[in-house]
Amino acid sequence: MKVFAFSIIRGVLAACLTISMAMAQTSEDSAQVITMQDADIRAFIGDVSIATNKTFIVDPRVQGKVTISSQSALSPDEIFSVFKDVLRVHGYTAVPTASGEYRISLIQGAAQDAPFTRGGGISGEFSTIIMKLNYVDAAEAAKLIKPVLHNQGQLTANPGGRILVLTDYPENLRKARAIIAAMDTDEEVIETIQLANLSAIDAERAVRELQGQRAKINVVAIPGSNTLILQGDARDIAKISPIIAALDAGGISKRGPVSIIPLRYASGAELVEILKSLLPAYVREGQPTPSVAHESGSNVIIISASAEAQSALESVIHSLDVRRPQVLVEAIIVEISNTAALELGVQFAVAGTDGGSIPFISTNFSRSAPNLLALTGALAGGGLGLSQSSQDSLEQAAINSLLGLDGGTAGFSSRGSDGLFSAILNAVETDKDSNVLSTPFVTTLDNVAATFLVGQEIPITTGESLGSDNVNPFRTFERKEVGIKLDVLPQISEGDVIRLSIQQEVSSIAGAITAISNDFVTNKRQIKTTVLANDGEVIVLGGLIQDDEQIDISKVPLLGDVPIVGTLFKSKDKSRVRTNLMVFLRPTIIRNAEDARPLTANRIQQMRDEDMQQSGREASKLDGVLGNQ
Repeated sequence: MKVFAFSIIRGVLAACLTISMAMAQTSEDSAQVITMQDADIRAFIGDVSIATNKTFIVDPRVQGKVTISSQSALSPDEIFSVFKDVLRVHGYTAVPTASGEYRISLIQGAAQDAPFTRGGGISGEFSTIIMKLNYVDAAEAAKLIKPVLHNQGQLTANPGGRILVLTDYPENLRKARAIIAAMDTDEEVIETIQLANLSAIDAERAVRELQGQRAKINVVAIPGSNTLILQGDARDIAKISPIIAALDAGGISKRGPVSIIPLRYASGAELVEILKSLLPAYVREGQPTPSVAHESGSNVIIISASAEAQSALESVIHSLDVRRPQVLVEAIIVEISNTAALELGVQFAVAGTDGGSIPFISTNFSRSAPNLLALTGALAGGGLGLSQSSQDSLEQAAINSLLGLDGGTAGFSSRGSDGLFSAILNAVETDKDSNVLSTPFVTTLDNVAATFLVGQEIPITTGESLGSDNVNPFRTFERKEVGIKLDVLPQISEGDVIRLSIQQEVSSIAGAITAISNDFVTNKRQIKTTVLANDGEVIVLGGLIQDDEQIDISKVPLLGDVPIVGTLFKSKDKSRVRTNLMVFLRPTIIRNAEDARPLTANRIQQMRDEDMQQSGREASKLDGVLGNQ
């Protein structure tokens, strides 16, 4: 064996330390013997790079002295393994890069650059693995394996999940795997307890009270078969089972003559009627006649019967006294309408006065205002030879005609020695747009009808009488509901399919029948149907798209057909009404408080936002009333 000695002086230190590295290489392989005493770590990195034929990128913060002594020759792989252990002792690590080099840096912060591996990783290097748990919560497992990890390793766990992400040295990862394998076992059991005397509802309540807030056992009562189902750790269930057995060991014979059963959900008044219909089946010769009663103040059922009858009736009560689901029914009503009308008419009158020879000629269209004949009669005055009372009546009729005037009116009148001429031009244009969005909603129990109404009650005349000589006049009327009305009967079937019997009505006041009338015209939109919908599904109930255009022309025969001039002898009325009405519905099942809480919170937040937007304040007045709901 040929031995080579190398002596390398890397610098002059304050303590005058010497550095020596001896490498002995055999003729069979490239194994080397390494000996160092207080060598500069950067020089050590350079020598290892030559011995292993690897490229290193050194962080400027890497400083220190290295002492190594090997008694036997080391292969390049063994040298590199020792090299990584030396770096780890001095607080450094070698992190491989994508191109094959190694970056020498501080251990602190190096975990984020560790490569992902599916195996155990490479000795001396940070590696990242993903561990999937089957039964144990990831956050709980993280608490147990954290102490065995390096202080610069990383551990990520999602609470309530089953995934762990670890970054550390391979030996620490093996320890973590061993700990997880020992604890990630299924120790959960399910036990069914058939109760003889104790009701399943009471047993469930007792178990929940014993566990308190930190419940470890899931408990479900089956009232129909009077059975209790327990799910949890075998040791926890082993503690609860004897308690339930002791409570159930009372025996039917130990019952008193009367049982008092408090109700939680059912209506006692309705339930007692069902129980009374069952009593004849429990009549026994020589025993008191069984009876049941309901005390409304505390909502309890009182049973007076034999022990056997009491047990049977209690089983019926517990089967019926269950929480029924509720249904939130939300409706969306959108109505967009547009009404446009245009009216143009010309009226004229020619008549002789004071016995003149001019004939009476006029055009009059009854739907147009003002009434030209009434105005002409008032203007003619005494020239028509009328009495004063008749003249007064004509003047009053003319005034009433002007009261109903709409739009723009232009006219003139000329009176000569033997006649008069009057003409009136009336033009009216109206345009009405409306956009109505209503969102009524109501919550009701399954299979219980509910009614929602927001509106007014307006008087509608049904009859009137002036009496003889206008003595004792009277008028009769009834009140009619106008607004938004929703009647719904939900029925939940298997698969959370909801059958809805619905009557949706939207009504409003359109206005008076005429300008001088006190009676109203009402608009009404109504849908009465039965539909099926899934939980949370939006469905359309119905819709109306209507476009109604009407043209009404009144004219003098022949004269009204003459081009251009014929316009003076006719009146034209044009109207167009367009309506788009759609009704949507969404039912949502509410089975418990957890389902109701987010729905309520959403509505409260919506009210808060609207209140703050309207008032311009940063806080809502509702906060003081509703608190932190």
